[in-house]
Amino acid sequence: MKKGKSIAFIIALLVWSSCTAFQKQAQNSTSSDSNVSCKTDVVKNAPVGSPQKLMVPPMGYDDSSITLIWSKPSDYSNFVSYNVYQEGSLVGNTKNLFYNASELIEAGLPYSFYVTAVGASGAESAPSNKIIQSAAPAMKVFDVTEYGAVGDGKTLNTRAIQTAINACTKGGKVLIPSGTFLSGALFLKSHMTLQIDGTLQGSDNAADYPLASTRFTYYRSGNNFMGLINAYTVTYGSITNVRICGSGIVNGSSDVVGSVKGHHNTILGNNQVAASHNDDSDRADMVTIKGVDGLYIGGLTFVNPAMHTIFISYSKNITVNGINVSTYDIHNADGINVCTTDTAYIFNSTFDTGDDCINFNAGVGADGVRENYSTKNVRVFNCMTKHGHGGVVFGSFTAAWFQDFVVEDCIFDGTDRGLRFKTGLKQGGGAKNILCRDIEMKNIVKDAIFFDSTYGCSYPSGGPGQFKDIIVENVTCNDIRRYGIYINGSPGAEHDNISLSNITIDGAKKGGAYLRYCTNSTFDKVNIKNSKRAWIIDGSSTSGLTFKNCNPAP
Repeated sequence: MKKGKSIAFIIALLVWSSCTAFQKQAQNSTSSDSNVSCKTDVVKNAPVGSPQKLMVPPMGYDDSSITLIWSKPSDYSNFVSYNVYQEGSLVGNTKNLFYNASELIEAGLPYSFYVTAVGASGAESAPSNKIIQSAAPAMKVFDVTEYGAVGDGKTLNTRAIQTAINACTKGGKVLIPSGTFLSGALFLKSHMTLQIDGTLQGSDNAADYPLASTRFTYYRSGNNFMGLINAYTVTYGSITNVRICGSGIVNGSSDVVGSVKGHHNTILGNNQVAASHNDDSDRADMVTIKGVDGLYIGGLTFVNPAMHTIFISYSKNITVNGINVSTYDIHNADGINVCTTDTAYIFNSTFDTGDDCINFNAGVGADGVRENYSTKNVRVFNCMTKHGHGGVVFGSFTAAWFQDFVVEDCIFDGTDRGLRFKTGLKQGGGAKNILCRDIEMKNIVKDAIFFDSTYGCSYPSGGPGQFKDIIVENVTCNDIRRYGIYINGSPGAEHDNISLSNITIDGAKKGGAYLRYCTNSTFDKVNIKNSKRAWIIDGSSTSGLTFKNCNPAP
């Protein structure tokens, strides 16, 4: 949060005190929105810019709710909060970049929305763009208990639940109600919702999951077991408009056991390793998405995956809203992987994981370069990460490039690294046109802002990876056991045109900033405190570096 925002918010509340219908105060970056019922007049020429690009994200609506997201004003230095208007009336106030409208939504009806920004004086900006979105028609419900499923945590319900899915009509909803419903692999189809309000529990029997999942066509490691929940096709785009949501729990296995590389496996994970002749890499991703156009995952808690929790590849138009991934200390238990995918929005979610929290992948090596299926047009905002190898992670599979990303308004608390960019001499590709801003990092186990080119690759070489044209701004980093900023490129593929501005590093035990094989980059208002060494610069491998208003100066 920018300096002075807390005082400004108090002033704003005083100005708005005449609005007696405040139901609750604005919440923090990962909490729900506040609602107000009083109407206010927009003040023209207010000293705060208008919110931009108001939209409903892909599949971000059903028959009782509509989710809105927007981008910050071009100038938000005087920003306090946002007001949300529905049908011209003020219905919500939030500091977040999203709003879940539900209380006044009826099936099938159209609703108009716009958003304004509130400045420190309480004055509002001009409205954002206005949008009209209809709620979905009333959804026919296919309750799995009506197809023979039993929520006793013992009965294997795979066939009964799959029968309900197969029977679900276009635009319908398969409901898993309260109770614990044991199941093997389930396969979703187009134009349906899987709503989990109880617990969907994964069977521990490896035989209940076909060994048929190919994440990438060129992986020499072969197949993975299918997940507990699958929306999967190799005819990309033939599955469309799928929602996986609810207030319940997706539990991939009954328990965790043993120790693998200092972490645990789930019972299912161990059983899958044994069933595949001790091939640890064959374990299942709990939610397996491939080739889908239009996906919404929201509201659920995910625990105990056999390997990665949510794995999305070769897909388009993805929304992830309000999930809680709690997989800490499980071997390779990434929170979410978005790979070779175009257009994704990940927000309002918490990740406490046994590997990378929010990870992006764009293929690896020569085959990934040749395939050239990049991961692009992605926003990550209002998310919290805790344990995990990285908060938001680019790579190490970088072959077809990451491009056009925004990561903002996130908190990384206790991750090994915060922003983690990783590639290698054979991975190929890299990342470009990335904006990371307004991020708080604390209790970082290793490095806060990390760019590295030392990751190995067992596939045919795609050439060295490189990170370039990247902006990181308005970041606070506190209590870091290694480096606040770590940039380590490779000869001939130096990390290039990286701009770091308004960065505060407090308590980096090994060093404030380490720069090696880094070129044509700018460091503006980088403040380093309580570090044994502020700047460690390999002058023989760096060139074109600019330092402005840094304290201490290099």
